[in-house]
Amino acid sequence: MSFEEVYSKLNKKTKDRLKLASEVNKEILPTASVKLNRDLGGGFGKGRQTVVWGNKSAGKTSMLLQTIAEAQKRGEVCAWVDAEGSYDTEWAASLGVDNDKLILSDSKSIDAVTADVVDFMEAEIDLVVVDSISALIPSTYFEKDGSDEMKQGLDGTKQIGTVSKELAVAVNKFNYANKKTALILISQLRNKITTYGGVADMVGGEAMKFFSSTIVKLWSSASEKEQITGEITRGDRIIKKPIGRPVNYTITFNKMGPPNQTGSYDFYYDGSLIGIDQVGEIVDLAEEAGVIHKGGAWYSYGDEKFQGRARMVEYLKENVSIREEIEQKVLNG
Repeated sequence: MSFEEVYSKLNKKTKDRLKLASEVNKEILPTASVKLNRDLGGGFGKGRQTVVWGNKSAGKTSMLLQTIAEAQKRGEVCAWVDAEGSYDTEWAASLGVDNDKLILSDSKSIDAVTADVVDFMEAEIDLVVVDSISALIPSTYFEKDGSDEMKQGLDGTKQIGTVSKELAVAVNKFNYANKKTALILISQLRNKITTYGGVADMVGGEAMKFFSSTIVKLWSSASEKEQITGEITRGDRIIKKPIGRPVNYTITFNKMGPPNQTGSYDFYYDGSLIGIDQVGEIVDLAEEAGVIHKGGAWYSYGDEKFQGRARMVEYLKENVSIREEIEQKVLNG
């Protein structure tokens, strides 16, 4: 039988719930990193769940705050679940976040966060970030085994395996409720002891991986020798000090594009630029694509020539139209 004949035999109520595969739209929400967007296939998927995890020095929170700032510029509505109780309005503002237009939840139990996030999804909020699932408390934490509450500590709570179990239910609910929201779950790094020794893995259990369309690992070093140094003005003095660090990423899983992509970007936490150096990323990608030519220490574009990457970056920061022209050539192939 033909497709049309088979389709016509379907029950009307069934057909009302169905659609053709050609009607599926892949909606993308770009991150704050130009390189990461390129390697992700555009950014994080809307209607999808993404896990961003890594070590404490990797700037996971800051990258996602800057991603929110970029989304707000496009008129998108965002929400932040501050499970760690560490949201800093001044730091967020320095990354470009409009705190007056960011919905913030300070829920800390898995049950309460699940309720909030599902509500956000039903309201069709564009981007929701949970910072972090590692800080969430299971409902059994509040259950007492004895009558003397004053004597009940952590030993008096039934917590064995409950975090993973409750998170498994939570992400299942997210998967059911999510239609148009880019849900980003931040997870911390933990070391698992196996027969082969210690293995770094993310917190959250296997359900986090199963329900995620994309998993991105970030890592960076907090050691002084790995930092980017620069000149900072302090009063009438100019001092040289660490102002940023390179952040590495690996896309360990991706249903939205090719997996196993790796790269890096520079993140600045002090100085004139705060956040990811997007112009520096454009220069690197343009050099890789042959749009900007590099010979020795010299960079050139058209008739313009600069000694050193820093001067090329500075030129593009001052000439927005040329930067946008180069970016379009890079991103559009």
